[in-house]
Amino acid sequence: MTLFALPRHALDGARALWRTADRIWTALGDTADDVNWYTKRATLSAVYGSTVLYWLGDDSEGAARTWAFLDRRIADVMQIEKVKARARDNRLVAGLMSGPLAFLGAIRPPKGPPGAGMPGSWSRDNDRGGQHD
Repeated sequence: MTLFALPRHALDGARALWRTADRIWTALGDTADDVNWYTKRATLSAVYGSTVLYWLGDDSEGAARTWAFLDRRIADVMQIEKVKARARDNRLVAGLMSGPLAFLGAIRPPKGPPGAGMPGSWSRDNDRGGQHD
């Protein structure tokens, strides 16, 4: 962890964290084929990375404080989902978000086997069957 905190190795650390999150989601059977592929991995990377760092300084019995920390991070993520659900149910907000959501809907995950690369691809036509650049 100390090595990856150094500026010279920060990119390698970020890649390792991203690959870990990707492999976890892949093992769980994730089939996202849009921007959610990225948001799931980014969210898990944040939760996983912060929890590992917390755990490194935790001297509580059975890492009890780390488990509590993880529970709080999961609760934070669930709050994001609640806000998204409320926004979808609000006609005004849903209307304002239709443009940005259409833009985000064109983002695709990387091609190839799981963990094949980053950052992915972009579809110029906004349908799921379009060509990828």
